[in-house]
Amino acid sequence: MYLSRIRLGDSPTASSELVRAMSKGVYGNHQLLWRLFTQAEQRNFLFRHEQSDGRLSPAGEPIFYVLSREEPNNSERLFQVESRPFTPQLMAGQRLEFKIRVNPTVCRQGKRHDVLMNAQQQWLNEELKRLSVAVSGPKKDLKHQLLDLANDTDVERWQTVIENGAYRDELATRLGRKATLELAIKTTSEQALMEWWQARCQKIGVKAPTDAEPLQIDAYLQHRIKGKQAGAVFSSIDLSGTLEVDDPELFLNNLHQGIGRAKAFGCGMMMIRRI
Repeated sequence: MYLSRIRLGDSPTASSELVRAMSKGVYGNHQLLWRLFTQAEQRNFLFRHEQSDGRLSPAGEPIFYVLSREEPNNSERLFQVESRPFTPQLMAGQRLEFKIRVNPTVCRQGKRHDVLMNAQQQWLNEELKRLSVAVSGPKKDLKHQLLDLANDTDVERWQTVIENGAYRDELATRLGRKATLELAIKTTSEQALMEWWQARCQKIGVKAPTDAEPLQIDAYLQHRIKGKQAGAVFSSIDLSGTLEVDDPELFLNNLHQGIGRAKAFGCGMMMIRRI
């Protein structure tokens, strides 16, 4: 395997190719990078898209980290490519720092749903059922109904949800009803994400994180997919923290294959570093 850091070249051709890729939406990056693997019949690489902070290239320009079975072939000279073999020697019990962009989904009634949005919808539905309110309409309408009908006991229940999550310290301030509801919803969705990640850890050969090793959650985004049916979207979120290797062979296999879904859209590539 090869780990590569890839930037666009400074030629007019490279700039025009980047513009063309951006016009194709989230799949454009994959098509652009595939030009480094022209002999491959199928996608055999994972990638992560970041934006330059100005140190390696002008601020805001794309930087791609790519994990591939073959070394990138930059014969077109569209890119600046730095590659090295990726052959980590891992042992059971070894601790690593990691970061990964994932597309967390759950299957419900035969369809895939965003883990966070699914958790929010279910929690809102349950809260409205407590108030004997028929559940219908978009999420913003459900929240308005809750704010209109909830009593002090209901608000205290929302506060209990927050007390058991990452935002408990914010209860020290005098939160209004709306802020309390929003934090309860956010806590519920992030707890669902934690459960999804813990289940995923068990499948990829690492030990699930503990409360003493919090999972950092950042950059939740929903992306529209051009060329698909109207309204087609997928979500991505960045996770980072520490992990402990449990099954080195299984873990390496998952690193090579990618973790989770939406790999063609830049998800699933885990970057690791020894602690």
